[in-house]
Order: sequence, then C-alpha cells, then structure tokens
Amino acid sequence: MMPRTIHKGDPNGCVSAMQKMIRRGLEKEAMEFAVELGHTSKSFATWVTNRLLIISYEDVGLADPSIIPLVKTCCEQAKAWYADGRVAEWRMAVGTAIRAMCRAPKSREGDHFQAAVGIRSEIEGFAPTVPEWCFDKHTAQGRRLGRGVDHFRQVGTVLVPPPAKKDPYEDEAYRLWVLADGQKKAAKEAEKEDTKEDANGRLF
Repeated sequence: MMPRTIHKGDPNGCVSAMQKMIRRGLEKEAMEFAVELGHTSKSFATWVTNRLLIISYEDVGLADPSIIPLVKTCCEQAKAWYADGRVAEWRMAVGTAIRAMCRAPKSREGDHFQAAVGIRSEIEGFAPTVPEWCFDKHTAQGRRLGRGVDHFRQVGTVLVPPPAKKDPYEDEAYRLWVLADGQKKAAKEAEKEDTKEDANGRLF
C-alpha cells in the first residue's frame, strides 16, 4: 500500500492537484502540493519531477516549446540537489519549473494528438499506407519506377507551407545531384562490363 504524505495526505491526489493547479496557472497552490510530496521522501520528490516533465509536453507543448528544455533542466538539477540533501535548492528548481509552466500559454493538443493517433493503432489495428508519391529515387520502388532527380525535386521535396523566399543554393544543388547520379550510373555500367564472361567462361 502506498504511504501517505508527510502530513497524512493522499499522494495520488497531491500529484493530480499539482497538475490541475499548473493547468489553471495557480503557481503557489501547485508548489504547495509539490512540496508536500517532496518533503515526504526521495521517491515522492522524484515522482514530482517526473510528473513535471510530462506536464511540460501534456499541457504546454508547442504553445511554448521553450518550456520543455527549461523544465527538463530544472528537474535534472532538482534531482541532483535532492540526492545531496539540499532540499531548499530542490524546491527552487521545482518552483522555477512550476512557475514557468503556470505562466506559459497552455495547450492540450499534444496529449490529444498522441491519443488520436496512437490509441487508434493500439486498439483498432490501424496501419498507415505509404502514398505512391512517397516512393522517390531514394527507395527501391521509386528506382524501379525510374524516378530520378526531377521527380525528387518536383514531388519528393514539396514543403508545406512553402518557403517565403527562393533558396539561393537550390539550383546548384540539383545541378550537382544530376551530375552525381550520372557518374554513379556510369560507374555501375562499367562494373557490369568488367564482370561479363567471355565465351570460355573467363572474366575480363
């Protein structure tokens, strides 16, 4: 059975409350639940930092991508300080992560996205089909279809949304890719000629 917190609270409830407070931007209240857990034991303190990492993706994510590495750094430092018995410093690192997320713009899209795609695969057996236009010169099927640099440039490298301005290196890159492909093709043809057998079965 899971032990209670230092003040006899429900640890699962404290973790849940911490996350709910962060979602609502209630930083002091979120920190109170984090501290209740962290002051109980090392395992609960680790639980706090692990949950904060998840929250950074689950409740902020792309709404402010800078939050993810910030929270990761805070949590790593918090764990190191706690291991050294520096609980006040643990609180400082955890508090920085909590305040940053409470003040950040929020988005639940990351969690919804993983569920909408991932659970469909898990429980409905959905498997994606590779579209025909994805087979370019870099795939065996694309090469069998005779697709080369032109197809790659016109179809395989389409960007959405398109770049705002012309790439100054694009034309030169494709000119050289065409030359390189030609050289590779010539080398393969030469290799085939080198391994042809003469009438006596000898290689020349």
